[in-house]
Amino acid sequence: MKPDKKANSLRLQTLHRISARLLPFLAILLLIPVVVLLGFGLYAIYWLGYAGAFVILMLVCTVLAAIPSVLFKRRVWQYSQHKQHLPESVDSLVDASTDWSDFDQATWLLMNEVIQTQLQADPRWESLRGHALTLVRRVAEQYHTSKRGEWVFTLPELLKMTEEVSRRYRSILKQHVPLAENINLSTLRWMYEHRDKQKTLENIWGIYRIVRLLTLTGWLSEARSQVTSYLFRDLKDELQMTLKRALLQEVASVAIDLYSGRFKVDSDAVGNSTHWQADQQHLAAPPEPLRVAFIGQVSAGKSSIINALIGNMAAEVSQLPSTENCTIYQLQLQDTVAVHLVDLPGLEGQSANEQSLLEEAVRSDVLVWVLKANQSARALDITFRERLDAWFADNKNRSRKRPVVLGVLNQVDRLPPVHEWQPPYVLDADDSRKANTIRDALVYNRELLSLPLLIPLSVSEDKQHYNLAALQQLLDENYEKGLQTQLNRRRLEAAQSFSVQEQFKRAYRMGQSLFKKRQA
Repeated sequence: MKPDKKANSLRLQTLHRISARLLPFLAILLLIPVVVLLGFGLYAIYWLGYAGAFVILMLVCTVLAAIPSVLFKRRVWQYSQHKQHLPESVDSLVDASTDWSDFDQATWLLMNEVIQTQLQADPRWESLRGHALTLVRRVAEQYHTSKRGEWVFTLPELLKMTEEVSRRYRSILKQHVPLAENINLSTLRWMYEHRDKQKTLENIWGIYRIVRLLTLTGWLSEARSQVTSYLFRDLKDELQMTLKRALLQEVASVAIDLYSGRFKVDSDAVGNSTHWQADQQHLAAPPEPLRVAFIGQVSAGKSSIINALIGNMAAEVSQLPSTENCTIYQLQLQDTVAVHLVDLPGLEGQSANEQSLLEEAVRSDVLVWVLKANQSARALDITFRERLDAWFADNKNRSRKRPVVLGVLNQVDRLPPVHEWQPPYVLDADDSRKANTIRDALVYNRELLSLPLLIPLSVSEDKQHYNLAALQQLLDENYEKGLQTQLNRRRLEAAQSFSVQEQFKRAYRMGQSLFKKRQA
């Protein structure tokens, strides 16, 4: 079998070399007839007297092609007039990172407004360096209020920043600029040094355009040139403006990563977070299992929901060692995706209990907030929601990405009329008393606790379940967002860690190097 594989490999290499040599010749053979036919056609049009008709045909085709383009440009202009307050233009090549927190996103929007102002005031290429430095300072002001806040980073972080800007902008050039990897800098420099000759050629072309107006064909050709110029006159400027904006956006994006601490650690150095080590001890698997925490008041039905989910999923379930703070269930799904369902103690108003719950909540990737439908008291939920929001609003936590919060209005079967229970209820179309009550309860709790993702649920043991599949689907839809939250937390935890052993190794290697130099 091995000789056959080697022979096949040699045949493939030989065919590749032959095809690489033959392809240019085949292209030339195909191109020659096209060029000959084109030349003969132009010759025939001129000598047979069809030049005027040909120019008229070209003009008509150009006008027909220009009509939709003009209409599109007008719509874009009208849209831009209505959307001037938007910081990002429709042709932006740089998007916000999914790893950013709400504060990082707000900083990104602010920097886009700054970029827009900078380019409107001075769009020259030579001014981009000053614009970039201003952007870095503005980003630093958002994260550090001290006078020297713009210098709050290490040398490795600075090198990482310059590396990221170069890498990302290189990708943009390769994706959006034709022949970017084929034009040498020497060619661009030559074009810049001979830009005065370009003006001379433009003047000669202008004189020719004036002279050709002496004939009817010249008038028609000039009309076509005017239409074409109208269509493409802004293309060059728009392309340059897009590339300038992209460069400044990359600077702003990387500056946000720099001052939020994301460059303190490389991607390959992101380890397991502290809660995962506590949950699973020595078991490690990248990425970590999604950590879904269930929170709510006492008797809200968190444990019942977890048991119902476990029973409804085709998964292997194992209960990890419990603590006084939570019980953790590991679900190993059929596609090898692992999920940790964390059953937290109920909210009961005690400060020690709430502090422990807060620590667990901020270390979660997805937070399922369980509300008891027939319980009107929401003071404990409101207080905890305020504490959670305050934690993420704190300066030291502003770069932490919030966990995805999914609201569950549980035990809706106990809402009036209690005796009526005939699920499923299609709330958008059902006009029964039960459906109206559920709908009103959803609106009330959604506004009270700012829970845009809130669904009704019932997993009663003696009644038909309702909407369990919807909860499972909601968890599945937000799985990727949860992983982004997890990655954000792991990066920041790794950046804040300090290894004495690693620092000792560095000092040892430096001393060893100095000792060798002195010996030499």
